[in-house]
Amino acid sequence: MRDKGLYGVIVLAALLGGALVSLSVPRIAAYGALSGFGDVRSALDDGGAVEPLRLDAAYLAFEVAEIWLPDDAAILRDKARIARRLSRLAGKPAGSPVPDAATWRARAVRDLTEAAVASPANAFIWALLADAKLEAGAAAKDVLAELHLARLTGPYRASALVLEHGIVMRHWEVMPEEMRTHAMASTRLLWGRYTLWPVLLSSYIDAGLQARMAFRNEFSDTPSTLEQIDRLLWREIGPER
Repeated sequence: MRDKGLYGVIVLAALLGGALVSLSVPRIAAYGALSGFGDVRSALDDGGAVEPLRLDAAYLAFEVAEIWLPDDAAILRDKARIARRLSRLAGKPAGSPVPDAATWRARAVRDLTEAAVASPANAFIWALLADAKLEAGAAAKDVLAELHLARLTGPYRASALVLEHGIVMRHWEVMPEEMRTHAMASTRLLWGRYTLWPVLLSSYIDAGLQARMAFRNEFSDTPSTLEQIDRLLWREIGPER
């Protein structure tokens, strides 16, 4: 009787071990395909430069990874971020095998839509999707749902907030008041991260007068910060801002 019980335990352990191995194989294969592209993944986060052909190779590696893990939100998200970079580099250098910009933008929207389905509570993905849709030609009023979901799922997540902030600044006139208020409330928090200054200054420069006034009003009680902002703006574009 004892032998039968021991045999049952051994069989059960073997079955569990086999199941664990079968579950881990796709993840091992997927991330193995990406193992040679750590530089690209780092550049997606820190804004570093990557050659177009290197990005193209990375995109193909992410496609292989997606075959193994089709519902992995991180893989879909970074695949879309690569596509967005490639959309800005299409045709550079001349003769590059990279498709046209519109193709890459459409791929980015597709991948981010799938990523949002896979991870609906990820504010960064919702904000990225809104930004990618705008880049692909969508009207600002057509991404309000994505912006609302980004705000709802991650009201204090900086990676999402900086994208939301830029979108609201650039499309101030069509943004609902609640989105303007939420974006402006994050201005001090974002300015506290000096690595985000170039992004914030870029959206300030692209924004209209009302959005700029709202931005500056957030620092009305700290003149030294406004002076700092003006100095940085002067370096960027000189007196015409």
